Amino acid sequence: MERYLTCALVAILLTLYAWLGGGIVAPWLAPWTPWITLLIGEVALLLPEQKRSETLFDARRRVWRGIVRDPLTWCSVALIAFLTLQWLNACVTVEWNPEAKAWQLPSPVSTTLVTEEALQETCAQVAPYLTPDTLAAMEGLPPDEAMDVLLKGLTPPEQPETILTIPILSTQPWSGLPWSLIAAESRNALDWFPPILIALIAVRHALLKRTKRALMGYACVMSAVLALAGIVQYALDGQFLYWGMNATSGVDSQGGLDYFFATFGYPNHAASWFSAVMLLSIGMALWANEHRDAARLHPIVYIICAALCCVSAILTGSRAGMLFSLFIVAFATLYIPFRCLGSWPMRVRLSALGTLLLVAAVVLGTAVFRIYVIDANRTRTEAVETAQADLSQAKADGDQAALEAAKSAKSAAEALPHYGEFQALDVVFEEIYDTDWKAFFENPMLARSGYQGILAGRQHDDYPWFGSGAWSFRWLNTSYINPEAPEEKGWFGASGGVGQANVHNDTLQFLAEHGWIGFGLMLGCLASLALPFLWVLITSPRHAFTDVLADRCWLNRLDAYCVFALVAILMMTLHSFIDIVFRSPACMLLYGLLFVCAPGFILSRTSNQELTHA
Repeated sequence: MERYLTCALVAILLTLYAWLGGGIVAPWLAPWTPWITLLIGEVALLLPEQKRSETLFDARRRVWRGIVRDPLTWCSVALIAFLTLQWLNACVTVEWNPEAKAWQLPSPVSTTLVTEEALQETCAQVAPYLTPDTLAAMEGLPPDEAMDVLLKGLTPPEQPETILTIPILSTQPWSGLPWSLIAAESRNALDWFPPILIALIAVRHALLKRTKRALMGYACVMSAVLALAGIVQYALDGQFLYWGMNATSGVDSQGGLDYFFATFGYPNHAASWFSAVMLLSIGMALWANEHRDAARLHPIVYIICAALCCVSAILTGSRAGMLFSLFIVAFATLYIPFRCLGSWPMRVRLSALGTLLLVAAVVLGTAVFRIYVIDANRTRTEAVETAQADLSQAKADGDQAALEAAKSAKSAAEALPHYGEFQALDVVFEEIYDTDWKAFFENPMLARSGYQGILAGRQHDDYPWFGSGAWSFRWLNTSYINPEAPEEKGWFGASGGVGQANVHNDTLQFLAEHGWIGFGLMLGCLASLALPFLWVLITSPRHAFTDVLADRCWLNRLDAYCVFALVAILMMTLHSFIDIVFRSPACMLLYGLLFVCAPGFILSRTSNQELTHA
């Protein structure tokens, strides 16, 4: 049983991330992520899965050698060290402690490190809480003593029961090293990257092929259960999550979520997750159909998982989820017959093709019809309003001819068909209908995020190498608005602070918050995952499992899992350029598992022993 312990721990990590708000609520992660990370690392090294011909010592030696030789290991070590330095080397912050009813310096530095410049910046930041008596008492004192007086003399915030943190720049204790703005927020990145990277290294080296396949099968089934929970929640109009937290109250000190679908605190995280698992489930259904002897679950189980994930991706209310679902249905409808029909009996071919065409027609037909309904209802509403205005004007003027014409126009407008609303779908289709797609594709970052991408670029220009730590963008973005540009100030005011904690472009946000060095290490980890995956994909035709597969063209012999995993990877990557996919550790871990589990699906037709023991 211990041979499956690493797999079980990684499955627990994936489940906790997915079921605890998608992993975006920091207080829910910190208590357990260090311990499960240590467990995964220790078990992978000490109790790896053994091949039939291996002793435990041989298995340990194989895993140790693989880990040492893996570029992902060293990129991960460097990235974790970088993030740890950012956390430890935080700026001075002034924080109101609601329990102690006092202002404190919670960062890992003392007041003796406060400079005159930092003291002046602090006074500017906390000006609303300063009294004239406090300023007078600070005059002539050394910076460290003046800071003590300042902390004691500040007035409490308007809501003394909440935590209020005011960052102070240019006060890192170790200059020249990676640093962060607020230690507590920078610590959040350590709840994401170390557990995920260590889990991926463990899966790559400590699990054999059969167990990698089982792990991905578990991801599909677990996501189907999660999708079912989301569908039930949607049907019941649920507003509470788990132990009664109001899911519409915003992310607060108690961890409440702004809005959610299933357990995801952000609908676009849910959309990315369910769309990726939908692709994964279809790919695994094809793979299970072609490799019946090696498959743990029947293909129909994966089809059910894909269907539940498709419904959930749509019900999230995410525009991306709707578009991805439509794309996946279209892709599967074209790809599956091309790949499989040649090896199926005629009756099965016709049944499969008919079913796929019916599903595609229903989904695409519904999408086209609802967009037509939105346009028709708006046209009718505008016509009625125009006719009503003309009628009122004609009554005011006393023009009988104009009055009759206006009545006729109003009757004609009211005779236009009015279609019922389908709120679950129309919210998303209205966004699709109203989007200026030409402008979107010309500059998707600006179309999605307004000026946030520009502000992130300005922040990166100020801190190009190390950035300013995780979640620093939300504190600094207003300082980069050009006061001489009315359109920038107007955009910021019109948005009302909504969505401004993130750039909605993960590349720009990681670059702004972690600089070239931190972001470069992230790219190094990604390359260490992507290159072996692409090699497995490209070389998979030489491992044709059956004569039927061997007789197909090269493209049609590519491993089914790898094809759909590649599409899921590209889809999530594309989504990250217009939203915050990789601000969710659940999506990050799923993304990495798509890479590292691919070798588990490459089977040779001559490897009967591999089917049984791999």
